[in-house]
Amino acid sequence: MDLGLTLVAAGLDRPVGLAAPAGDHRLFVIEQQGRIRVIDDGELLPTPYVDLSDEVVAVGPEQGLLGLAFHPDFARNGRVIVHYTAEPNGDNVIAELRADPDADVASPSLREILRIDRELNPDIHNGGSVVFGPDGYLYASIGDGSHAVPADVFGAGQSRDNLFAKVIRLDVDRGEPYAIPADNPWADGGGAPEAYAWGLRNPWRISVDPYTGDLYIGEVGQNTFEEINLVPAGQGGLNFGWSVHEGPECFAPPKVGGGAGECGEDDELTPPLVTIDRRVEPACAVIGGHVYRGGCMPDLFGRYIFGDFCNGTVKAIEVVDGAVVDLDAHALDGTLANLLTSFGVDGYGELHAVALNGRIYRLELATDARP
Repeated sequence: MDLGLTLVAAGLDRPVGLAAPAGDHRLFVIEQQGRIRVIDDGELLPTPYVDLSDEVVAVGPEQGLLGLAFHPDFARNGRVIVHYTAEPNGDNVIAELRADPDADVASPSLREILRIDRELNPDIHNGGSVVFGPDGYLYASIGDGSHAVPADVFGAGQSRDNLFAKVIRLDVDRGEPYAIPADNPWADGGGAPEAYAWGLRNPWRISVDPYTGDLYIGEVGQNTFEEINLVPAGQGGLNFGWSVHEGPECFAPPKVGGGAGECGEDDELTPPLVTIDRRVEPACAVIGGHVYRGGCMPDLFGRYIFGDFCNGTVKAIEVVDGAVVDLDAHALDGTLANLLTSFGVDGYGELHAVALNGRIYRLELATDARP
């Protein structure tokens, strides 16, 4: 089965993500500079849903408004979660705004949920996703907060004690401003209680399968490998190896404060679900996607779909018992090459691709796609 793209809307400014409340016909697109835009029936509305540009710092290429998630009960409570890098130092901030569920404009008033201090850190490796799982908890991805060279300079990758290089998991329906889920791996000590998965370099895009609760992590690599990592539902605490490993191979950067790094066999490290070797294919930054649960492409139902920024190829994998049993690759005529920034799901489970040139596409069967 071949995939194609249908253009939904154009004219956005550096879009980097898309989301929608369940059952809502609108699409909500995040622009990196700090605005959320609304697409209604293929029309990009002129007035932003909300403009947070005064709160957001977007000087670095990986800074800005990076993540958007609607509360599972948005139709009743109007809660919207955003993840951005904040003025003045580029701190990672997860915050909430409230909206009339039926309105096309929301108040820019924010309630801060979590702030991660980045005063001493550079402006890259922010992660940036926020997603709700079927357990009702909020998952967010945070990069290692480090330079690309030297890699993992702060040693966050193999530290349990901070929130860098992690996927975190919060209960935003309890506590003030949040509570720790009781089954988080270090809820009772031994590491940062918010942490759920660790050993990650820059988990730019993550998603949770709404049927199974499995967490998929698109992990942007350093020199050689891109990864898709899998945390099966209920198996928090997995260590994916950065920075002693990159993909399946030893990496071992110098230790913080000097000295050679160490890299040996470690049974506690979890290997990637998918490894993409840049020496074999022209990849540069994996774009994590979603398990398809829509109704328009039944042959893809239950498959995880992801891509890469540079080559624009979209891949669909079938996962059984934690292993890939089938993989299909779709080139899509180069439309997304050097443009793909994210995938997003609409209110009915259909999958969309977000392109840096301001275009939003719907993924469809090639016979149904339209330029």
